[in-house]
Amino acid sequence: MEKFNLRYLKPSAFIFICVVLGVSLMTANKYINSHWGISISVFALIGTLFSLINSYLWNIKPFSWMYSIPDFSGRYEGTLLYEFRNDKCEIVSDKLEHIKVIVQNGSDIVINSWTKKQDGTMSSKSTSIEASIVKEKDGTYSLIYNYLNEGNFELGFCPHYGTEVLKLINNGNGKHLVGKYYTERLPYQTKGKIDLTFTNKTLYHEK
Repeated sequence: MEKFNLRYLKPSAFIFICVVLGVSLMTANKYINSHWGISISVFALIGTLFSLINSYLWNIKPFSWMYSIPDFSGRYEGTLLYEFRNDKCEIVSDKLEHIKVIVQNGSDIVINSWTKKQDGTMSSKSTSIEASIVKEKDGTYSLIYNYLNEGNFELGFCPHYGTEVLKLINNGNGKHLVGKYYTERLPYQTKGKIDLTFTNKTLYHEK
């Protein structure tokens, strides 16, 4: 995952924290220097603190108020409805079990996906290349990303790229990811719909 950046930090919160930390650490540094002759780099300490917050504390109060994005991280399970047009111009469609494991910090998000065939075996793994969290006009959040599917040569699936647009729905029935996708998969380009429900915070990968 990417290192700390300001991508999803609220500007006002970032400035406020920098001022508070800067004044506090400079005062503490002056006291330590006058009593023990030790000087501490204030900028290094601020950088270290922000790195810790970004990696481990960004989604925990009171630090979560600094960020403009919700927490997507965890395991989601549900269905993928795909369709494609074959060489006879016939539309072929089916519904398969789909799994996503999302890893997130305050600066970056990575989405790993697996789809199960009807017999329960995994088809192939997809990993996001570039992802963005977007706040919509209605106040909801969407996850938009490109991904690379590594393919499965045993099943005759070639590697391919794709794009997904998923909306985060958080209601009384739990947290959900609902949206659509399309690919450049050969020999037939596929598209479809995804409907997933958050299950837990477990981040282990499927085989």
